[in-house]
Amino acid sequence: MRAKLPRLGAAPLFPSPGDPTEPITRHLADKWLRKGEKLAGLEPLRGTLWHSYRRKWATERKHMPDVDVAQAGGWKSTVSLKTSYQQADAETTLRVVLGAGELREAQ
Repeated sequence: MRAKLPRLGAAPLFPSPGDPTEPITRHLADKWLRKGEKLAGLEPLRGTLWHSYRRKWATERKHMPDVDVAQAGGWKSTVSLKTSYQQADAETTLRVVLGAGELREAQ
């Protein structure tokens, strides 16, 4: 069974250069990403392709509501977003340590 692919109305989100009614292949997308990395002067990361960029994107949005980040990033639920993509980072960890609110007694 073919996975449901993202579309804009009837058109694929990323149409194939040879047939705009069909989506690009994973292999062509991978080739374009590697070419983009090279043009940008980025060192390709070993053992990863898209996941490192998705991980960075998700981690940069930790301060936003999980359900919205998952929706915008194409995750079906927040489980894989939280367990596999969002990662602890030094800056956010320091903000957590320094950002405790003042505890007050109930009146």
